[in-house]
Amino acid sequence: PDMQDRFHSKYADQGLVVAAVDPNGDDPAGVRDFVANSGATYPIGLEDPETPTYKTMMKNFRGLNPYPLDVVVGKDGKVVYVGREYDPAAVTEVIEAELAK
Repeated sequence: PDMQDRFHSKYADQGLVVAAVDPNGDDPAGVRDFVANSGATYPIGLEDPETPTYKTMMKNFRGLNPYPLDVVVGKDGKVVYVGREYDPAAVTEVIEAELAK
């Protein structure tokens, strides 16, 4: 619910779009359970570990999987923030700066 409350609900009317990707593409029921339990209303996609995108991410990551990964894309379509550890204060600061442009 943190992403829903902290970002989606607070900034959606200002143009922020929140989306999530779950790396367990073979478990859509688990994602449906998460949505039902969290109240998330933003889109959540499934990442299949066999896709080229996932394989490309894995080439640059050492560990079980490359998630969680927080990415903020600015209004101009350029990546303005990438975080490996969830830092809501940093993400909020970047979002507010981008929305102020």
